[in-house]
Amino acid sequence: MTIEIIPSIDISEGKAVKRIRGQRGSGLVLGDPLQIAKSIYNEGYDKVHIVDLDAAEGVGDNEGIIRRICKDVSFAHTQVGGGIRGLDKASRIINECKYVVVSTLPVTDPRKFEEIKEKIGKEKIILSIDYDEQGNVLIKGWKEKRDVKVYDMLSFDVYGFIFTYVPKEGTKGGIDEKIGSYTKQINKVKEYAGGVNTIDDLLKLKTLGFDYAIVGMSFYNGRLRGVKVV
Repeated sequence: MTIEIIPSIDISEGKAVKRIRGQRGSGLVLGDPLQIAKSIYNEGYDKVHIVDLDAAEGVGDNEGIIRRICKDVSFAHTQVGGGIRGLDKASRIINECKYVVVSTLPVTDPRKFEEIKEKIGKEKIILSIDYDEQGNVLIKGWKEKRDVKVYDMLSFDVYGFIFTYVPKEGTKGGIDEKIGSYTKQINKVKEYAGGVNTIDDLLKLKTLGFDYAIVGMSFYNGRLRGVKVV
């Protein structure tokens, strides 16, 4: 078994950025998302994780740019999240990209989630569980939390799960050492994001049965750039 790296492209106000713990104005401004996507593809990566930060926060959207990346760059696997809260947007995204990423929609609006699942298929949906130290699930660009725990999200029938540990996101601070208590309960595709910085981090995730590690800050600062599979 191997674990594969998926580079992330987070987009705000038309630019690719890499924030620290999701805080606007922190981290890096990387530039043109489409050019960055082309560079990633030309370096031999065939998968990419794209997040519309503005749509996640409800302050705008970058859907046009995202659809261009999915259409113009020949990635085998594109997963897109951020503000996908209804069928119309999910349908537009899935027309160009391979997977849509939703977060707390299954518990905040089960009817809309079931509608998306019925129309586009569960095999096209990845459920992102964005959580804090106490296992609380965060929403709306990680600015709010509901009375929902990670364990409440593990039973949904979708293609796969992304576990995003927000306290380490963008920090290069290492992975959540407790992540194994969650992942042993599911047998779907498993992805991890948040603090991945070294080969040792990747080896730990591999041992825990993760299929993919989503990397951002450690990719763009060169630490893990060029690493594809461990």
